[in-house]
Amino acid sequence: MIHKQLHPLNLSRRVRVQLNNEGLPLTVASHVVRSSGSTVDEQLSDVPKDEVKSVAAILEIWRVEDEWWRQPISRRYVEVVLQGGRHVVLYEDLSTGDWFMQKCD
Repeated sequence: MIHKQLHPLNLSRRVRVQLNNEGLPLTVASHVVRSSGSTVDEQLSDVPKDEVKSVAAILEIWRVEDEWWRQPISRRYVEVVLQGGRHVVLYEDLSTGDWFMQKCD
């Protein structure tokens, strides 16, 4: 019997988010690793760079309060369209103030 290693889908990664006066995302800066001849998500190289994208539109905002019987999860989610048209979901961990991004498309 062959066992393949399972990989989680749609892992979130930490990002820096600049907020506007209303507390909504204005820009998103993610630490990306570039490789010549490939996309950022395909391969890693040893040349890190911060990539900053403006938020072109905010599509939806919601909160999640869950897992109170274990370790509480308190998050604010914001679905946005970044400059260039990419849809992503950002979330703020309300207990730490850290921001994370999940890929949508």
